[in-house]
Amino acid sequence: MSDTPVSPYALEAGQGWTYNAGPGWTYNFDVDFVVKVGERGQGRRLAIVEYTTRAGEEPPDHTHATEDEIFYVLQGTVGFRCGEDRFDVADGGCVFLPRGIEHGYQIKSGGDVRLLVVTAPAPDDGASGWDGFVSGFERQWELRDRPPWDRR
Repeated sequence: MSDTPVSPYALEAGQGWTYNAGPGWTYNFDVDFVVKVGERGQGRRLAIVEYTTRAGEEPPDHTHATEDEIFYVLQGTVGFRCGEDRFDVADGGCVFLPRGIEHGYQIKSGGDVRLLVVTAPAPDDGASGWDGFVSGFERQWELRDRPPWDRR
């Protein structure tokens, strides 16, 4: 775990560290991921990310060996699958997907779907999370925006 000092902070709606996957990313679509709580250099044991997506931008089924995922559906309807279990979750609902079980989702509503995703725990090395996803884009993707008070 990192020894980097951590200070409390607050984010307004829409604020965070915004990273863009860009074309050519594993899933080949252009989505902005807004990191509310990151992993890299912050000694975190979780990550919180918000993003907007739509039908056709779903990732393929996959498995995370080290992190559980919690999806909170802010807007829209999403069908989740985790192993043999199926869940339809709409505005204000959430789903818990345990690590080690293949999972995925399908967007069932038209238009934009907004998701808030929490993953925990982050690996002890702080260098990976979501099997390299969160810390990976913190490390490699284009940082498009940051909170106004972040002067890094």
